[in-house]
Amino acid sequence: MMREQRTVIVWPSLLAAALVAAACSDQTNLNMAPHRPSFWGGVEECPTGKWTGGGRMDPPNPDFDDGATGTSTLEGKVTFGFNVFLGSDGDGRCIVTKGEIEVNHHPSHTSWHVSIHNGQDAYGETVFAELIDPDASGRGACLLVGVDPITARVDGNKGTDQVQMELCDNDRGAPQNSRTDAMRWISTGYGDTDLTYLTGGNIVDHGS
Repeated sequence: MMREQRTVIVWPSLLAAALVAAACSDQTNLNMAPHRPSFWGGVEECPTGKWTGGGRMDPPNPDFDDGATGTSTLEGKVTFGFNVFLGSDGDGRCIVTKGEIEVNHHPSHTSWHVSIHNGQDAYGETVFAELIDPDASGRGACLLVGVDPITARVDGNKGTDQVQMELCDNDRGAPQNSRTDAMRWISTGYGDTDLTYLTGGNIVDHGS
């Protein structure tokens, strides 16, 4: 699989993310930027805490309130499960200290897996994260896993891909069946789901 040089993500205030044209016609350039609300007074530093979740989404079903672009290039049934634990590195940057991420795109029969231990993925790379709290919709918080795109195993050990994941918990403290939680999965090789409302399951920010 063709590999691109990693793209460092910049999160501009009040601007929704745009899908940038890829250098290769069959690849997606990783560029994710859920926008901060105009009243934003939240945190950029990384509190310790845990996010977990699992379920299903069926893009396109965009969460415009939290910055969806309205453009999905990875459509159809997607199921997922994850747990990520947040912390800080020696320079105070937000990282995932440990976690597991599994995503399956059913139409293409493609699966991705990321395993994180001691602040690094299976390839020895630090997994940086960023928390937006409150999120742009004001309903909860959003977390970006992979500020620098991270390496995922594809279909077991058949290949690798550069990926990013955005998670929005929009029903904190409420029954976990509001269908307001959202997720975005971007893959260099396969496309971008856009920030998409779940059709089943939930995403939970457990806090510190």
